[in-house]
Formats: sequence, C-alpha cells, structure tokens
Amino acid sequence: MKIESLESARLRIRQFAEDDLEHCWRFRRDVFGLDEGLAPAQRWLRWTVDSYRELANLGQPPYADYAIVLKDGGDFVGSVGIVPTLVPWGALKGDAQDSLLSPEIGLFWGILPEFRLRGYATEAARALLDYLFYELKARQVVATTERDNVASRRTMEKLGMTLLENPNAEPSWRQVVGFMANPQAN
Repeated sequence: MKIESLESARLRIRQFAEDDLEHCWRFRRDVFGLDEGLAPAQRWLRWTVDSYRELANLGQPPYADYAIVLKDGGDFVGSVGIVPTLVPWGALKGDAQDSLLSPEIGLFWGILPEFRLRGYATEAARALLDYLFYELKARQVVATTERDNVASRRTMEKLGMTLLENPNAEPSWRQVVGFMANPQAN
C-alpha cells in the first residue's frame, strides 16, 4: 500500500521529497508554531520519506504526511495525512466508566496561513478520505481537533463527519472527534 500521488480539482497530494525541506520547516513553524530551526525539520522529513518505503515494504497502511500543492503553478499550500489515532469512544458517548481507547485511522490536515479560507483543507482531506474508503477499504475514519479550532471543525462537517465532544480537556488535540463510516459499509 503506497500513495504516490492523488489529485482533486485544484490540488495534487504527493509524497514529500528531500528537496521539500524549506516547505517542511515553514509549515512546521507557521502551522504548528515550531520555530526550531532546519535540523528538526530535516530529521522529520527524512523520517517521513523513509516511512513511505518502509511501510509499503511491510504491507502496512500508508500512515504519513503528504504535501498539498496547487495543480496550477505547483505552490506548496500545506499537508494532509493519515495517522494512527486513539479514540476514547466510551467518554465520547457519555460513559464516564469506560476509559478504554480504540485505535482508529485518523485523517490530518494543515494549511499555510496565506492559503486558508479557500477550501483547500476540505478538498485535500476529501481526496485522501476517498482513497481511504474506496482504495484502502477502511471501515471508518476519524479526525480530531481542539474545541476552539473552528476551521477544523467546519472542515469535518463539510466532509460529512459526525462530531462528538470529549468531556476530557486533555489531550487538547482530542477535545473534538469527528468520525465517518465508509459509505460502502453495511
């Protein structure tokens, strides 16, 4: 299982390459606030590029981040990815006694500030979601975010996800969980 490239109307989702270092560093700084210099971004980039090959060799899902670029002009606009995510289904459904976590396939996205409010996050996430459902045959996909991240919550809604509030404040990135079952599932 390997994603080389996916396309949508305006975007191409592709694997990161070694020459994406400047894009990775800027993305990590501007989206996640990680102003840590080039060395950590370079380590992350090498790990990401290596993971494409190694996960494919093991026959594992293509858990990784992917670059989002404009089809017209090739500008780097952000990243979308597939991550293993632990979900506290019991807490989300109101059962305070059920603290068990369930591993799920998680969907991730992030857009550089100057490219936001153009629908790129939804478009890229939709392309990856379609891949997960129709190619990988995933039963369900989740996404997580903070309560105050209105943009990500809105993206989840546009994708058709059902949103659940986590009564637990920590971890902050799991305060809201969106989930969607594969439309082909019985």
